[in-house]
Amino acid sequence: MTQDTQQLLRLFGRLFTQRGFAQSAMWTLHSDHREGDAPRGQLRVLRLIAQHDHLTNADIVEALDIRPSSASAMVAKLEDAGLVSRTPYEEDGRVQLISLTDDGKAFIESARDDKDQLADKMFAGLTAEEQAQLTGLMLKLVGSLENGDQDAAVDAYFEKLGQFGPRRRHGHHGYRQEWGGGPRRGFGGYDGRPDFGGRPHGPQGGGPGLNPDDQADN
Repeated sequence: MTQDTQQLLRLFGRLFTQRGFAQSAMWTLHSDHREGDAPRGQLRVLRLIAQHDHLTNADIVEALDIRPSSASAMVAKLEDAGLVSRTPYEEDGRVQLISLTDDGKAFIESARDDKDQLADKMFAGLTAEEQAQLTGLMLKLVGSLENGDQDAAVDAYFEKLGQFGPRRRHGHHGYRQEWGGGPRRGFGGYDGRPDFGGRPHGPQGGGPGLNPDDQADN
């Protein structure tokens, strides 16, 4: 099966060089709260508020496990962007109730629709049946890789290649292969509003991420 598995690796390599696909896939993974790895920034706060009629700053702090100062700073940025509003709580004027504005609701709804349309476009070349088959195969492959020991084999292979292999840089997450770089640029903002996008992922960019200014501290 050597030739067949080599062909599979080449095809996955070609898939990863499709910037739009790789970028969209990584952003979806890191922005979907159901994956347990939601971004800790303004977008996460906005989504949380969208799930309720209103929230207090303390509610946000508790739900996202962040510092009060971080929550206040992000809410202030969202308010400046016109996406949320704050009104005094009738029973306690010291407490502010935070809710989405009409623009905030429109942004959330548009983002959901755009995300669905983007996913549909990426897999438009496959029928519904083929997509289901691919999902099953990918789940099986991912499960096998997550439970396997292929990382050691990969490290040994590239170590043996030495200078002929990819450059390797060691960080706090282990070795990272570097195949070349390029400018890291965001997805762009939303009519001048906070930039919630990630950095391009693939041969011309880095991994997914949020604007550093939007990051919240644990």
